[in-house]
Parts: sequence; C-alpha cells; structure tokens
Amino acid sequence: MTVNEQEAETVRFIYDMYLQGYGSSTIAKRLTEMGVKNKRGTVEWHDHGVMGIIKNEKYKGDILLGKTFTVDPISKRRLANMGEEDRYYIRDHHEPIVSREVWDKADEIRLKRVKPRLMENTGNRERYTRQFTFSSMLECGYCDHKLSRRTRHQTTTTKKPVWQCMNAIKNGISSCPNCKAIDEVIVENAFVDAFQLLADNFDDVFDSVLNTIEDVLKDDTELKRVKQLEKDINSIETKKSRLTDLLIDGKIEQEDYDEKKLSFQRKLHQMTEEKAYLEENIGQQKNVSKRMDQLRKTLENEDILDEFDRIVFESIVEKVIVGGYDENGNLSPYKLTFVLKCNQDLKVNDAKAEYRSKQKGKKVS
Repeated sequence: MTVNEQEAETVRFIYDMYLQGYGSSTIAKRLTEMGVKNKRGTVEWHDHGVMGIIKNEKYKGDILLGKTFTVDPISKRRLANMGEEDRYYIRDHHEPIVSREVWDKADEIRLKRVKPRLMENTGNRERYTRQFTFSSMLECGYCDHKLSRRTRHQTTTTKKPVWQCMNAIKNGISSCPNCKAIDEVIVENAFVDAFQLLADNFDDVFDSVLNTIEDVLKDDTELKRVKQLEKDINSIETKKSRLTDLLIDGKIEQEDYDEKKLSFQRKLHQMTEEKAYLEENIGQQKNVSKRMDQLRKTLENEDILDEFDRIVFESIVEKVIVGGYDENGNLSPYKLTFVLKCNQDLKVNDAKAEYRSKQKGKKVS
C-alpha cells in the first residue's frame, strides 16, 4: 500500500479536527461545505464515514487481517467477521498517513465518548474479543442471519439487552417479518432449563457432549504450532543479526539491508501475532478443561446448574437458532434450538412463555 498524497491531506484534516474536539458530524458537515470529494468522487460526507476513517488502523501503518470472511466459496459472498474466523493484527505493515501518536490520541478520545469495548492486549498485539456471550452464537430461524445485541429502555432509568435479527435491523422488518427481538435473560434462562434436560439424561446425551469436548481439548495441534513458531522466530532473529554483521563488514549495500530487514520484521510480526493468538487459545482450553472436570463431578453428585454459566454454554453449544415453527406448522418466534457440539439438538418451544411462567412462580413463593 502506498500513500495517495492528495487524499491523505483530507485524512490528516479529519484527524486534526477530531483532536481539536470536533465531532464526526461537524467534521462531515465542514468537509461538505469545503467541497472536498470523498473516495467515491462525490462531495458528500456523513458522520459514519468520518468515524470509519478515525477508527481505521491502516492510517497509522497497521493492518487487521480477517475483518470479513467468505461464507460461500462459490458465490464469493462475504460477511463481517463477528468472531466466526480468526483475526491477525500486524503493526508497521506499510507507510502511515498520520503518526501513531496522533492515531492513538484520536482513538483515546473516541473511546471516552462511547461505552468502552472489551479489549485485550498482548505485547504489541491488540485484538477485540467477543464482548458478549451470545455474539455470533444466535442465528435467525427464518433468514439464517446472525442476531445483534441492542439495548432497550424498560423504564426511564433502567435498560435491558435484547437480541434481534441483523437482517431486520439493517434492511427493515419487511426483510424478515417473522422474527422478534428476544431478551438476553430469556435465552440464558432457556439454556439453564435445556441443560437440566441434559443432566437428567447424563448417562447418554450429556456424557456424549462431554466426551466430544474432551476429545477436542486433547488435540495438541496448536501447542505443536507454537513450538514451531518459536523455532522460526529464533531463526529469523539469527538471520537479522547476521544481516547487520554483513552491513557492518561492507558486504551488502544499505538499500539491500533495508529491504531484507523490513521483510524479516514483517515475518516476525506475523509469527508473533499468530503465536500470541494460539497461546491465548491454549490458556482458554485449559480453563474449559478444568470447568468440564468440575461439571462432570457436579452432575455425578446429582447437583444442577441453577444459574447461567458462560463457560459451560460456550463449551457445549455450537449455536442457537432463534425462531421457527411448532409441531402444527405455526410461527413460533420464541422457539430456541440449542445445537450442541456433539450434533445433538435441544429445543425450548416457547422460551418467553416459560420464562414468564417461572417468574410468576417466584413471585407466588
């Protein structure tokens, strides 16, 4: 990637105004008034376009690989990667338009203006994690789109999280007229109920679920890859050292040295990012393995899961299909189908009704 200087001036102008305290809407209005053309060649600016530039790591010379993924290799249809595939973050990938200090300051201002996201830092690596339990896990039973988390007001002072079909959100309810927004707490409650069905059939279904998970956790492919990456990183570090010796001894030109060094740095960044990602996965697997051991002992002692457990949910559930039809073919928007990782399904026919019934029982008691 190379810098287009004419367009780069617009980018720098946006960052300068943002650091001065102007919001994205004001900046968009100012650019339109100035007659500045956008990337499509038209004089039309919107706040989301300005914010997209401010949030884009490419302008400080970095790159995030895996923002989208291919759903169908035949049609080449791509979707935003909401956690379905891996992502890799590479620093100093290309020439920046704004300095890292300017970009970081703008990002700091942005994060102060919005609700902070859950972020993880591993050395030079920055990666957004799945902030919510059900992110990328809920699927519309009518149009197959993912569900997105939104917040609704219960009263003037309290809010509740709900999940709604992204197709309906982006394209209007007419795009998926049968879907209904479902409260997050209803999905959690339905899972606890569905889990009880597994516990009641521990000898067959649940044992199969745990065995499937334990087989996956025994796979040491990622550990082997980490060890190989460590060897490769040491090898490149050695080559970098030798390259410096060749320059000092006058055996290579400065231009060749710079080119080779940049190539080594990029490889090191890629390998370091992949190694950090794999190490994090391995650590998570150890936590899951420990939790599964506790879970097996709990069920063998005939105890039950009395509240929602994210680790248990993510360990045994592949996805949740929200909505569908009942036995008579009637629409059932609050029907939940928990697809387990052992290819078994657990269905809750009307999660909303069951949740309300349980809440009434609590009030009576």
